[in-house]
Amino acid sequence: MMKKLAKALTVGVLALGLLAGVGANKGEAATVTKPIGSTFYKSALVGTTYKVQDYKGNTINAKTTKAVTLTPYATNKNFSYATVTFVDYDKVGTKWVKYTKTAKGYFFTPIKNGITFNEYTNVKKGMTYNQMVSITGEYVKLDSTYTDGGITEKYYIWDHSSDTSDIFVDLVFENNKLTYKSYSVSEY
Repeated sequence: MMKKLAKALTVGVLALGLLAGVGANKGEAATVTKPIGSTFYKSALVGTTYKVQDYKGNTINAKTTKAVTLTPYATNKNFSYATVTFVDYDKVGTKWVKYTKTAKGYFFTPIKNGITFNEYTNVKKGMTYNQMVSITGEYVKLDSTYTDGGITEKYYIWDHSSDTSDIFVDLVFENNKLTYKSYSVSEY
């Protein structure tokens, strides 16, 4: 009788722990929402933003007209997707006519536990500091600042050490534009 009672209590405690989230992986994604005016991609590959025509017929990046809640993309953890609503103009006769359209849009969603190599490769020269943060999810440490002849150079670093490796990221911004980047891993 005591063994059955102990087993029932153990199962009950474990079930309560799971329901309460005990043992949950801190790396699990939280709900991510993108605001109105967000640009998005045609697929889960960085570089191909969804394009539309504006009222003059110019090709521009599409922007969401409603906030969207993202669903993580199964095969690429740095991307999420949602059904998005956006404005596009189509030429009808000689006029550009406004349409509200929907599509599946993909969004780059950084993993907020450091700078992964995938995130690092998506940071491109010419980007601003804030664009880098939107890709990596990390506010990197300002190491030094140098100003000369109207150019301000800021040197940022990020590092992570574990029992098996060290990762170092160096970023240099001149007048808030990325001009240099490096990513190195030391394994032991």
